[in-house]
Amino acid sequence: MHFLVAIALLGVLHGASSQMTGKLGNAMAITNNPAGAVYTAMLDGGAMNSVMGSVTAMSTPGGKGVMFNLTLMNLPMMGGPYSYHLHDQPVASDGNCASTLAHLDPYQRGQEVACDMAAPETCEVGDLSGKHGKIDGPSAMKTFIDQYAALVPGIGAFFGNRSIVIHYANSTRLACANFTMADMDMSNMMPMPMPTKPGKGKGCD
Repeated sequence: MHFLVAIALLGVLHGASSQMTGKLGNAMAITNNPAGAVYTAMLDGGAMNSVMGSVTAMSTPGGKGVMFNLTLMNLPMMGGPYSYHLHDQPVASDGNCASTLAHLDPYQRGQEVACDMAAPETCEVGDLSGKHGKIDGPSAMKTFIDQYAALVPGIGAFFGNRSIVIHYANSTRLACANFTMADMDMSNMMPMPMPTKPGKGKGCD
């Protein structure tokens, strides 16, 4: 009996250690994104790499969450699956992706423990692929709604003045681009996926 109790306790402890909450708590779902807000990041296959495409982000109806649409081409055949993250700083004028610094992480979670897709509120706000899945080359299209990234200027989860970075499977930075506010209403140009419910429970990356 004591042996079985010990095994059960170990299982509970392991489950608790496999998740991680930020120093400032779990991420809050954003419910007040401004209507009609659209930001795009364009990857132009410049001197640093050959990746081309765009990442578009727009407010959902009602302002609950942000819909992302990734359309990428010329990803290397080898080196994937590729992760993609919102990073804390914009890309410098020389195009060096190192200038973007770390993932967008307003809740100070860190990257040591991998993101748990079942508990996205415990992940870094910027860890989009951790929450919504990685992509493969040579081309990829992906649409999803993230509940925790924000198009509300002035708050920590806002990324409209930041960047997107595409990483090799070994975490090396492959391509990057800055978000800018779009000049046109793109709300009718992309399908609206069903939003995933915010995860439950405490935990992770």
